[in-house]
Amino acid sequence: MTKVYVVRLSHENYSLAYSELQSILISEDVPYTIGLKLDEFVLLEAPEIAVKLIMKRAGLALELGNLIDIIEVENEDAVNYLVKTVKDIDEGDNVCIEVDSIKGFGKDTAKVLVERIGVKKLCTRKKIDVGVKTVKVSFIVNIALVYSMFYRRKQKAYIHREPHKRPCYRPGTMKPLLARVFINLSKVSSLKHEVVLDPFCGVGGFAVEACLMDLRMICCDIDDLMVRGAKANINGYSCQPMVDIVKMDAGFEALGSSRVDGIATDPPYGILSSPKGDKSLENLICRFLENSYAVLRKGRYLVFATPVVFSRKIDEMLRVTGFDIIEKHLDKVHGSLTRVIYVVKKI
Repeated sequence: MTKVYVVRLSHENYSLAYSELQSILISEDVPYTIGLKLDEFVLLEAPEIAVKLIMKRAGLALELGNLIDIIEVENEDAVNYLVKTVKDIDEGDNVCIEVDSIKGFGKDTAKVLVERIGVKKLCTRKKIDVGVKTVKVSFIVNIALVYSMFYRRKQKAYIHREPHKRPCYRPGTMKPLLARVFINLSKVSSLKHEVVLDPFCGVGGFAVEACLMDLRMICCDIDDLMVRGAKANINGYSCQPMVDIVKMDAGFEALGSSRVDGIATDPPYGILSSPKGDKSLENLICRFLENSYAVLRKGRYLVFATPVVFSRKIDEMLRVTGFDIIEKHLDKVHGSLTRVIYVVKKI
């Protein structure tokens, strides 16, 4: 049985968020339909397992809820209907109302709605904390999206895994939320406990996120110091049963004839990291792509990032190697570094 759910995605990098959402559902073979996209909102028709997986895996899904109604508020009759809709789902003290004007849309209508339902019915932090059901009205252009919210991403869930909070810290390490997105974009299944490879694992940030999503990971690095740091972090989050740590360079010799279901990694680039065992970053990436193609199962995905200035060379390397470029996302790290996040497929 399917239902229609409202999914609010991060507006900071919507293309990544939307791709992550689809990748999770594709990886788990969950049937779904995207009914409508409204700004940062997506109406998703899918079975209940879909939202369970999104809540467990997604880094860039901010809210999830059951759709109640979509109302065009272009005249007084429509506003009256909106007020009636909200009041009809009033269950006394068991429901509070949250009103949000997305990017400033619908402020006047939002004000009217609040006046008519009464300030006492609005959600407060205290009500949310004690489990009062939240019904949200979000205004996008001239549309009021009404939904019963059952999930809100909590940033504090990631705080204890921030790079400087881990047992072993290394500057320049990717934040856990984005590492999680990379892994999801590689379309590996948590239900099947598929294996994902990170050949430039550093101190194991990707491995921790994969473990928490019930994915098995092979975590590799050429640097002894990084391998020791990865072991400390993986042990720190009790992920030993899900992660194999191997000292290995971009040649992947240690894998032998083994094959993996996906590759998600952040190769070395920039001031804080330099290629070890290779004369140049270009040479390192070339070896990495060739060997990724060799160990990746046919039809599966590789996700990695490089500085945007190398993108033309990388595009050509991918074509020569035999990968099909599925997606490219721009991600601004800071003023002097913008990277391209590649999602490529072994054909």
